[in-house]
Amino acid sequence: MRNHLFPPLFLVLFLAALPASAQKIHIDFDGATAFSEYKTFALKQTGFDLRRVSSSLHERVVQQLTDYATDGGLKPDEAEPDVYIAYYAAFSGDLRLVLGDLEYTYGPGFNLGSYWDGGVGTREVSEKSFTFKEGTVVVDVWDRERKVLVWRGMATAAVKKDYERNEQKLEKALGKLMKRWEKMYGGRARAIRKMKAEQDG
Repeated sequence: MRNHLFPPLFLVLFLAALPASAQKIHIDFDGATAFSEYKTFALKQTGFDLRRVSSSLHERVVQQLTDYATDGGLKPDEAEPDVYIAYYAAFSGDLRLVLGDLEYTYGPGFNLGSYWDGGVGTREVSEKSFTFKEGTVVVDVWDRERKVLVWRGMATAAVKKDYERNEQKLEKALGKLMKRWEKMYGGRARAIRKMKAEQDG
């Protein structure tokens, strides 16, 4: 007699062996921004960070973002920074951000990735709002003087409701995101130098 329980049991064991919700990194940015011209930064607190669940975890995120920014060549300036850096966490349920409620809007050449719908979340271009899936961490960089968003990094599966287990996930996510920032920062700098050299020539 054929054992009809084997296929379902095999499937359960197979699925259990798979990694749970692997982290994915997504980047949106303003292609018209000369990132290399930014020299200073300051961290901004938001109403959607991790202070509401763990002040110590929030402080670790702030410290990591500060370290990555300074290691990448930016200097702290609380008074008049070139850019502000802030983070948001979709800790419990999906997170909706409306640009009209924030201190900034799009930059003139802002690129929205094609992965949005069904990937990191959904977006309403007409309303300029974004809904991020639960577990996503968002890092925004915006130009203080122009009040425009120039870079956004997103990491899925970065936070869980059991926030005591989030330290390693967050550290990994922020590391991946800020490496992309450093690559963008340096890559834009090289492109601008080449463009200026061609214009001068």
